[in-house]
Parts: sequence; C-alpha cells; structure tokens
Amino acid sequence: MVYIVAGATGVLGSEISKELSKNNEVFIIGRDEDKLSALSKEIDASYAVIDLNNTVEQREFSKIIPEDKEIKGLVNCIGSILIKPLHGTKIEEFEEVIRVNLFSSYYLLSSFARRMKNGSSIFFSSVAGTKGLSNHEAIAAAKAGLEGMARSAAASYAKDNLRVNVIAPGLMDSNMSERILATEQAREISKSMYPIPKIGDFNDILPVVKWLLSEDSQWVTGQTIHVDGGLSTVKPR
Repeated sequence: MVYIVAGATGVLGSEISKELSKNNEVFIIGRDEDKLSALSKEIDASYAVIDLNNTVEQREFSKIIPEDKEIKGLVNCIGSILIKPLHGTKIEEFEEVIRVNLFSSYYLLSSFARRMKNGSSIFFSSVAGTKGLSNHEAIAAAKAGLEGMARSAAASYAKDNLRVNVIAPGLMDSNMSERILATEQAREISKSMYPIPKIGDFNDILPVVKWLLSEDSQWVTGQTIHVDGGLSTVKPR
C-alpha cells in the first residue's frame, strides 16, 4: 500500500510525508526536484515532479505509481495565498490561484480515484472558503470550489468506499504565509483575529490528517473540517 503526498516539500507536506513514512510506503509529488530528491532520500520515498502548467493526460500521469501498488491515501498540500481586492487582482493572478488550489486537486483526484478503493483523499481549503474575509476573493473562489468538488466526489466514489474530505485551516506558519507574518506586529494582529489567539502550525493539522487517513474515520466522507481557532463559527465576547 502506498500513500501519495502532493506539495510534499512545503512545511506541512514534508511533515505529513515524514509521519506517514514511519510505517508506510510514501510517494511524494512536487515542483522542486532538488527538494523532492532530498526529501525522498531522507524518508526512503519515490517521487515525481508535477508541472501544473503543462500536465500530461491523467491516465498517463497515474502510471507514476505502478499498477500493482494499492493506493491507500492521497493528501494534496499544493496551495497558495493571494490577498488582494478583486479590482486589484489581475486575470493572470486569478487564473494562477485557481490552477494551484483547485485545478491541482481536480488533476490529482481524477488521476488516482479509480485506483483508491477503500482509500481516503484529503484536500486543503481555508477558512476563507467559508467565511467572507475582505481581500480574499480569489483564494475564496478557489477554496469554495474545492470544497464543492470534494463533496460531489465523495458522492461519486462512495460506491468504491473512497472517502473524500477537506481540512480548512486558519492562517498557519508555512512557506505561503511568510510575507503575511513577516513582522512581530503582523503576527500579533493576525493572532487577534482568532477566538483562540494563535497562528496555526503543522502540529494542529497532523492529528486530523492521520485520523482521516485511518480506519477510525471510516464513516466520514464529504466533510470540511475546520481547524481555525474558531474563526469560522465562533464570536467570543
């Protein structure tokens, strides 16, 4: 059995890959071959480079995992952040956000879904996909689309017992948020937005990923699980 982790060289993706590799075979996917190669050696994993601007047909792409391998899980950590008002967002920027955040999930799931009977797929949304946050229009469109796609896919593949779920974090310490959290003042302002005033990290997400991939969540599909300090649903006094 093999677990696929896409976006494996980011902060979250690398930690998920390392955790899964302790007891499982892992196949990692990303766009930076040097980083993929280094991580693959560290955790004894195979890897493939993905180019979202020049993809091959899905049936061909799926062959990166040998046919005799049972694919038990897929985790897509590929993503980006764009914080701009809609009138200040260029067409090219909007299209890039959709390609990175929504198209990547479509491409990966369509490539491997038919080979994942009794498996689990996990995608990453954002609190912005549910709650209207100013200047988040592009990322909100991509993530809301992702959540809708995942729910429909959960229905389509339920007959194969393939579970499809989404984790929607708040702002996390990651490669993507470096510019947003560049100063201590910015960090404190960001923390103050959350009912539980904290910037998330991989330790908040990893237990949810492990649960969704395990048999303990065998009756859970089509869900968006918020790990966001309460921002999406809670308004404290």
